[in-house]
Amino acid sequence: EQVSLNYGSLPSEMVAMWTTVNADSSSTFCEFGTAPDNLDNVVVATRSSYYMASSNYTSPIIFKAVMTGLTAGNKIYYYRVGSPSLGYSNVFSFKSNPGFGASVTPVTFHLLGDVGQTENSISTLEQIVEVESSLTTFSGGIVSMGDLSYANGNQPLWDSFGNMRQFAASQIPMFSITGNHEWFDSKNYDFTAFQQRFDYPLVNGKKELYYSFNVGLAHWVMVSGYCQEMHTVVTQPCLSADSEQMNWLKADLAAVDRSVTPWVFVGFHQPYVNSNTAHPMQIEGAPMQQAVEDTLYAAKVDMVFSGHVHAYERSCRVYKYACVGDAPYYVTIGDGGNAEGLATEWVTPQPSWSLVRQASYGHGELTVVNSTHSLWEWHQNQDLYPVVADEFWVIKDVQTTPKARHTREPVFANTERGSRAARYNAMMQTRSAK
Repeated sequence: EQVSLNYGSLPSEMVAMWTTVNADSSSTFCEFGTAPDNLDNVVVATRSSYYMASSNYTSPIIFKAVMTGLTAGNKIYYYRVGSPSLGYSNVFSFKSNPGFGASVTPVTFHLLGDVGQTENSISTLEQIVEVESSLTTFSGGIVSMGDLSYANGNQPLWDSFGNMRQFAASQIPMFSITGNHEWFDSKNYDFTAFQQRFDYPLVNGKKELYYSFNVGLAHWVMVSGYCQEMHTVVTQPCLSADSEQMNWLKADLAAVDRSVTPWVFVGFHQPYVNSNTAHPMQIEGAPMQQAVEDTLYAAKVDMVFSGHVHAYERSCRVYKYACVGDAPYYVTIGDGGNAEGLATEWVTPQPSWSLVRQASYGHGELTVVNSTHSLWEWHQNQDLYPVVADEFWVIKDVQTTPKARHTREPVFANTERGSRAARYNAMMQTRSAK
């Protein structure tokens, strides 16, 4: 159950994780190869589990296996997991890590945030799988902006989330960062479930809540706006001036070789470039802005992605809430399908830096075409197939000037599922207004 993938520390690696509630003491394996009937490579999996005293919950056995010796370049591999005594899973397939550098272009990343586990969550993941299946570019996998299961301490929801996403996660590797729902999932804010169930690149030999990775011409920096030291959203101890993460962030950005990875993208959960009334930037955004904006601007980061606000919004190149030609673009994409409904209320008038905003479920596609051009597309969920509702070209050293700014109404499919979603969203909006 809960089979998922993530890129390993090298382009020649892929990490598989899965769970079972009936594990015995015998070894468990990941078998893989280049044909579904020729899984001639075998890796012995490691195992772990965790106990949450606050809810008297013991996790299933969590297995991890690192497939090595793969050929990079999105080569197709097949695998299954299990053991002779307990049986094996179905055979899954995946594309290997595309690698990085000038030869790996174009490459497309699937972006989402605040996915949850609802009908809309499934629709979003189905759309990503559909886009993945028809790509004519390299695939860079899924990048998530946090708020995953919405377990909120109800640990079995991590298991249902793992099973819900398996159809996508078993074939497309996914990177994610922490959100506030991972932060308060444990009473002592230690991110137990997140740390146990997900595997990401190490930082100085340690597993942290933050990390970076290279794919194609892109260097991704995943910043954690939440940590165990944080006890209120109006402060930001995780990224204080001399914190371990801030020192790492500055060093990581300074070490980027733009001749190899000319594009630098940053992801963190809570946005500070946000004109929605949900999670207002003056309260939750301000500590994050104070902590990182100057650093990201000085490093000439190209784009910054966030979730948290359950809507879509895209800005101009922004620094200190002004359109500045050498600043990052900011995109909020917290519309993956959460159970809390859409954030439909916007600040009026629309700020000059806010170009497009709409409260509808969806996901994004970021295609790095070459060293100077990338294409951003936002797909709103409608009729269970991708609808490109916003797209623009990111061109190095060019400030894209829009003809007009747009605030759009939520879009629901003209189907029974769409009607249910509309009714549910209206109910959630009524509750939040009380």
